[in-house]
Amino acid sequence: MSRLTAALLAVSCLTAGAGFAQEHLTEAKASFIFNGERIQITRDNPEAVRFVTHFASSGDACGAPCIAPMQVADGVATFGENDVLEFLVKKVAGNSGLMVDARMPKSRARGYIPGTVNLPFATLEPDNNFKKDILKALGAREFDGVFNFTDARELLVYDNGPSTDDAGALINNLLAAGYPVAKIRYYRGGMQVWSVLGFSIEESTYE
Repeated sequence: MSRLTAALLAVSCLTAGAGFAQEHLTEAKASFIFNGERIQITRDNPEAVRFVTHFASSGDACGAPCIAPMQVADGVATFGENDVLEFLVKKVAGNSGLMVDARMPKSRARGYIPGTVNLPFATLEPDNNFKKDILKALGAREFDGVFNFTDARELLVYDNGPSTDDAGALINNLLAAGYPVAKIRYYRGGMQVWSVLGFSIEESTYE
């Protein structure tokens, strides 16, 4: 094989590889209706740097700086950002799913993913008197003290990010309450990765 032939073959392989990679890139944005309002998510957040600083904490949920596992519980799928956008557009907009923020309200007020709702992990602790009401709000039905989750919504759970485990705590509380593992997903990146990528973020006041 001549040097010219080898060079052309190499260029051809590189070009083919680049084309293959490009086919697997998706435009990272979403538009959907949530609670009667149009939600737009893009990657052009003008305050991205400020939010990155907000969520850069190492966390101390385990008593020291720690990191959440890739798989939070057996059978619970871990989602990336494209999966999150697809869930919002298909499940949330279709009213069959909810993306829930497992952080406490004070933490959520600093910034959250648009189109998501707050379901703090502590609200589903075994000793919470309102746990049954929350499960019913998620679509579960109670008959003689036993819950049926057939019509319960699919949930995608997130928190501050890999340095915290509020999402893991909520997911384990859901599973302990009988919520089907097939109806639960986990966005491990949370606000830390979401902000680094420059995605849209909303804030609220906390009093």
